[in-house]
Amino acid sequence: MEMEEIIEKLKDILASEGQTRIKAMDIAKALNIHPDTFNSMKFRNSIPYKQILNFLEQRKININYFFFGSSPKESLECEEKYRILKLYKTNASLGGGGINEFVSVEEIPFPITLLEKLKINPKWEIIECKGDSMESLIKDNALCFIDRQATLKDKGIFVINTNEGLFVKQVILKDNGVILHSLNPTYQDLFFQNGEYLIVGRVVGVWQKF
Repeated sequence: MEMEEIIEKLKDILASEGQTRIKAMDIAKALNIHPDTFNSMKFRNSIPYKQILNFLEQRKININYFFFGSSPKESLECEEKYRILKLYKTNASLGGGGINEFVSVEEIPFPITLLEKLKINPKWEIIECKGDSMESLIKDNALCFIDRQATLKDKGIFVINTNEGLFVKQVILKDNGVILHSLNPTYQDLFFQNGEYLIVGRVVGVWQKF
């Protein structure tokens, strides 16, 4: 769904509440977003899911019906609660090194029931991975769930930021640094001294794309 379509649906809801001549600043105010920030999100087609979910829940509007139904308004209570997980749009490399920094983030709503069924902690974050160096555990284009609060553990799978790029590797601890080990034997190990790397988080789950 595009941002323009979202805005039109939000306008319809506000109009049903008696507002007239609804402008972008009115929608921004209803979502509790600064108008300049809202205009920037509109330009980038970045949907503020968290604020929209709060907006809908306050009005007892069915979330699924809003996003996928033919009408923007439905006077039904939301049967499911949602949590927001962050998806980092910069790819982590399973092979030769990805972009060195997270540059943009998209907020993705997940039903709590789905998170509980998949045993996903709503505090985890997501990053897309590229390459085949961690096959067969992590395949190309897989989504990795990362725990930023996890402590560094020998032979654990971690997202690591280095001056050569962003990697997803098995970390082998050494006194003077770390070895980044690939599960695919065709790839050589990488070594970084202490101070040359930053642990972003531990990979605690993988969602393979089909």
